Amino acid sequence: MIRLRQPKFFLGSISLITFLIFLTGVLLHADWISTFDHQIGQLVRNEATPQLTVLAIHFTKLVNVVPVISFTIGVTLILALVGKLRAAAFLMINSLGLAGPINTLVKHLVNRPRPLLHHLVMVHSTSFPSGHSMSAMMIGGSLILIANRLLKKKSSRFIFGLLVGLLIGLVGLSRIYVGVHFASDVVGGWSLGLFLLLLSQFIFNRFLGGLL
Repeated sequence: MIRLRQPKFFLGSISLITFLIFLTGVLLHADWISTFDHQIGQLVRNEATPQLTVLAIHFTKLVNVVPVISFTIGVTLILALVGKLRAAAFLMINSLGLAGPINTLVKHLVNRPRPLLHHLVMVHSTSFPSGHSMSAMMIGGSLILIANRLLKKKSSRFIFGLLVGLLIGLVGLSRIYVGVHFASDVVGGWSLGLFLLLLSQFIFNRFLGGLL
């Protein structure tokens, strides 16, 4: 029986509710969505410089399709070689089995146009939710959950989680900076990704004996 007071159940519920709120706002073209996108977009791009542009493009390309596939296969093989087969499966399923296909499906259903801004990188799909933000959340989150089981020292787990969490945040912000996503797309990607990540973890823990 699931207890409502469990932190991960609460966090998963909040993530799903957040996604549904933003999804509804986008579908209904709500005024608060436009205001949110405009204000956050201005904030992110207000201090644009050539140096920040280079960094933003670098961070956004980290979660392009080829780097994601290459990284996921590489880390999955390493985990498998050291005998962490369930952790390898967890990362592979979240990164390639869930993030991409589900994001593509939701994008197709919502069919939101991209921002009418100059795009600093190439894009070929619709806008909501951000696939890069969703993938970063699911890949980074998977790594954090696996590292929490593998790393012995609490300080090491904290530092690793902090660095990966920062990377997840920067990837999302970079998508706004380079002009290919609204802020609501990024929040939608993060929140849906976190919900699916926690759901995947629950299934592994409940039915497959955990991540390790």
